[in-house]
Amino acid sequence: MSQEPVTSENAAPPSQWRQPPQRGCIGSSARLLFALILFTALLLPFTPFAGKIKKGIQDIVESARGTKERIITRDVPRDVIKEVPVVKEVTKEVIKEVQPPLPEKYIPRKDIDVATLFNGITVKTNLLTEQGGFASLERLAPESYKAEFQLSIRVPKANQTMADLSRINKHLPAILPGLDAMLPAAKVSGFYHKLYENKTSRVQNDLTRLNRILDRHNFYDCETILELTHPTTQRRTLLIQSEMDVVADGSDGDRMPVLDEYIYLSDYYQPFTSYAWAKTTKNANPLLAKWEERLKKAQDEYAQKGLGAARNRELKVMIDQLKLEIGELKNRSSLIAEKDPFIVISLLFRGYGDQNQFTPHIGDYAAVIHEGKIYPAICGDYGPSFKMGEASLLMAKTINPKATPYIRPESDLKVTYLIFPGTAEEKRSAPDLAKWKEKCAALLGEVGGIGTGYTLHTWEDPFKKPEPPAPVTGGTTAATPANPAVSAPAPAAIPPASPAATTKSAPKKK
Repeated sequence: MSQEPVTSENAAPPSQWRQPPQRGCIGSSARLLFALILFTALLLPFTPFAGKIKKGIQDIVESARGTKERIITRDVPRDVIKEVPVVKEVTKEVIKEVQPPLPEKYIPRKDIDVATLFNGITVKTNLLTEQGGFASLERLAPESYKAEFQLSIRVPKANQTMADLSRINKHLPAILPGLDAMLPAAKVSGFYHKLYENKTSRVQNDLTRLNRILDRHNFYDCETILELTHPTTQRRTLLIQSEMDVVADGSDGDRMPVLDEYIYLSDYYQPFTSYAWAKTTKNANPLLAKWEERLKKAQDEYAQKGLGAARNRELKVMIDQLKLEIGELKNRSSLIAEKDPFIVISLLFRGYGDQNQFTPHIGDYAAVIHEGKIYPAICGDYGPSFKMGEASLLMAKTINPKATPYIRPESDLKVTYLIFPGTAEEKRSAPDLAKWKEKCAALLGEVGGIGTGYTLHTWEDPFKKPEPPAPVTGGTTAATPANPAVSAPAPAAIPPASPAATTKSAPKKK
């Protein structure tokens, strides 16, 4: 075989001049993809997707096996009601108090305040301040801190016409037809002005103790006091228009030897009235034992040593007063407010008998008019000099059954007291109610009488003894109407309204 001669053109190059074979870009990409898949396969089990991938492979395998029953799990959306606790939001409001600016100097003040006390007095206060000196000096000056009281009172004018009187009690013109003839010459009594002078003086005395001042009701307790004289008979009459308070005092062992327990136990009950008379029996006054007990207690304390001078003086006055009162209880009797009809007159009348012919006295007869009724009475007791209008408990309860020692029967100025000055009996004695009515009727007749349709009230005797039974004759216990000898004398034997019979039986009450 022939060989081709070696030439420069076909001679082989040296080994260092040889180049590695060139790889294509497809091969490089395949190797890179394989490495990425391998890396992912190694890392995938450690990621959250491992479970899902496993589940997907299982589904593919099951599908390839042709499994007839397949369990398909799906996520089904549901509405779930969840109770969420309600949290109340509390908002706390913080108010920051802003103080007014501090004063740079003293500022004068003038404050006015108006209030009403429990007794009806309207109080208007003025607070005035002014610049003073040093506190160490002002505290020693009486004028630096003081109160000045100024009480304003409107004193009422007296009522003195028929129109004014009938405005209060429309029955007055009809009950007292003679009043028209007396009013033209009527004079407002000086006692009316004296009454309100006494009231204002009392207010002045109590001005620094406002709670003790007369209340509005008791200050205005009198509408008028008129001095009346009938033009024909010249009978003098004192007319008082007022209210009616209640007095519950008085005792009489002759007629009423036992008192109710509430009276006996009261420390304020007074056994005396200004109208009193000599005892007629040996019955002890029901309050005598209590007064003697008070005297012994005062004497025992007075006998103790070491008492102060003031207490000794007080006890000495008490002992003297109790001895005087015990003497009265042993020897005299008084009216009884719950049994006797009488009125109370003010102490301002006492002592004016010589100066004024219209001055009423204890024992004077009187007529009390309320609404359409008229009641006979006497002036039986004295009351405070700054008050007007008061009567016994019997009178009060007759006018108003709800009246008590603490509840007045009439609070308005609707009660007319017609007093006949100078008519008191010379000798005082136990009440004779029939005689009192007879005397009042006669005195009313002297000032025009009582109008048609009105009558003077008749008081029942509270101590009247029951009538004795009819006498038994012929063995019978009751008389028949056909027997005049038995039935006729009965009314005549004990006249029900005879003044003489009442007078005779009064001293014999046991």
